[in-house]
Amino acid sequence: MKHSKTTFNRKRAGLCVIFATTLILTLCATSAGAEEKKLFLGFKEGKDSKSIPAGWEHIGYFGKAKNRISLIREGKLTIVHMKSLNSISALITSPDVDIEKLPVIAWRWKVDRAVGMVREHRRDRNDCAARIRVIFGKDKENDPLNLPVVKKVFKKVGFKMPKMEPPGIKIDYVWGNYANKGAVIDYPGARNHKIVMVEKGNERAGRWIWEKRNLLEDFRKFFGGEPPGILAIAILTDTDQTNEGVEARYSSVMLMGK
Repeated sequence: MKHSKTTFNRKRAGLCVIFATTLILTLCATSAGAEEKKLFLGFKEGKDSKSIPAGWEHIGYFGKAKNRISLIREGKLTIVHMKSLNSISALITSPDVDIEKLPVIAWRWKVDRAVGMVREHRRDRNDCAARIRVIFGKDKENDPLNLPVVKKVFKKVGFKMPKMEPPGIKIDYVWGNYANKGAVIDYPGARNHKIVMVEKGNERAGRWIWEKRNLLEDFRKFFGGEPPGILAIAILTDTDQTNEGVEARYSSVMLMGK
């Protein structure tokens, strides 16, 4: 009887070990799968700058004043705060990602107000309080400014080329103020560049809003065919044409599965 009881206890212990091992492996597999289905892009404080998040670069546009950018803390989150006054500049990152696996972009944003005088379809008044720009392309090395001969000329004359927004097929998701919410319009004066009116006006200004878009579906609908890949993602606020002043906050930019 005693031997039988001992055997039973050993079997039970063995089953417990097997169950625990299986549970751990399952949790690990689930965790790994979750990691594969989400890529967090921002934001974390960088080592070299207190105002530019790690993995992002601050770029400007020729002849334009830059926005004032700072990083602020809200609870456990690091927030990008952009102040724009007759200015335009962007934070840009180039994620190494397979758009087929992570086709959805999600983010949070908040603006103090919409740009009042904006007209999204006009080249001279195409400003917005907040903008998420996705640039599609194969390789940034195809940028003419990255050609060896161009770099050689710049080096010879002592000109250091600043970081610039790469060319490519583009979709802007904007917080606008003129075109109807949900409208998709051509970016004025540009080819293969669409504007999507995600938010409009001041009704939801002053509070955090979550947004989500399927990049694969949008690209197929707007341009036809399959996207060549994500070359870069930029966040920007611009008031260089309307000469107005706005503030925008960006948070929790990520790419994820369907």
